Amino acid sequence: MNIREIARRANVSRATVSRVINQVQSVDSQLAEKVRQVILEIGYIPNHQAQALARGRSRTIGLIVAEVSGGNPFFTEFMLHFERASVEAGYEVLIGFADIQDHPDDVTRCVNRMLERRVDGIAVLTFGMESQMLKKLPRTHVPLVFPDAPANRPCVSNIKIDYLSGMRECVTYLQSLGHARIAYLSGNLKLSGMLNRLKAFRQAIDKSGLSWDESLIVPCAHTFEGGAEGMKTLLGWNNPPTSVMCCNDVAAIGALKTARTQKLKVPRDISIVGLDDLPLALYAEPELTTIRFSPLELAQLTVEALLQRISPSPQIDQKDMRFEYKTRLVIRKSTGVARKRKRVDHKANPRQTIHTDGR
Repeated sequence: MNIREIARRANVSRATVSRVINQVQSVDSQLAEKVRQVILEIGYIPNHQAQALARGRSRTIGLIVAEVSGGNPFFTEFMLHFERASVEAGYEVLIGFADIQDHPDDVTRCVNRMLERRVDGIAVLTFGMESQMLKKLPRTHVPLVFPDAPANRPCVSNIKIDYLSGMRECVTYLQSLGHARIAYLSGNLKLSGMLNRLKAFRQAIDKSGLSWDESLIVPCAHTFEGGAEGMKTLLGWNNPPTSVMCCNDVAAIGALKTARTQKLKVPRDISIVGLDDLPLALYAEPELTTIRFSPLELAQLTVEALLQRISPSPQIDQKDMRFEYKTRLVIRKSTGVARKRKRVDHKANPRQTIHTDGR
């Protein structure tokens, strides 16, 4: 079955059928619906490869992901919503996984495979390995978009992540609940994404008027196990903090598990905050207060940024294109009023034993 037969059955021209298949908006709506009904009845499947050759575009965009391990669903959530947003815009998605840490040449393989398939643009989600990736990235005129990475090459766009907005809201909120000793589980600080989050946390502390205390920063893996181990370290201190902010939701849920294991009630005994606002945050026990850095919203913004590069709007100067994601606080049940403590000598060791008021 071909376009000629569809045109005959719908009693329209082949050009009209072609425009309907290619989603040209100028076709009369009644004619377009008539053609779509015939296509549905006969089960016609368009040859998109042939259409791409005719148009000079593949209508395919690439997505390179450098991390899907560690049990963090952020990346799978991002991929799901990236694909949905791309298909809605009329594009197919080619996904490549690059193990940059152990095999730096993987990025070259992924990009070359995508260029061979004539993708119209490529999005890269790595959160920390961009410098390694950019060194290995082949020079190309195909548009590239990096969320939370430096854009210092032609055809490369950056989506700036504003971690500070959500961090400031969170620190201010915890401060209003009486928390003055706020610890931070930092994740792997060799990754630029995790380092950016820590820098934002420090800025938020400085702007709040609280004193910066380096001893309250605990490096750990940004995984369930890393959060659990980091929390174990904090609770092993003679003077543990009253609240803990975590580099992501996964680490925060690991921290919640350690608190339960040690017979602590959250938030009565200690408050815990995550970062991402993954769906699983609603199913944590208790529901997790978090800083929203939504994979859904980021995926939609990434597709928008990529399509702006692929088909630039004549009203927007490419040099002036700026994309930014603002994080924000989502308050749930894992945060509460700080437990009162007796006054201590500020010259004493900050991790010394401090007795609670007995509650």
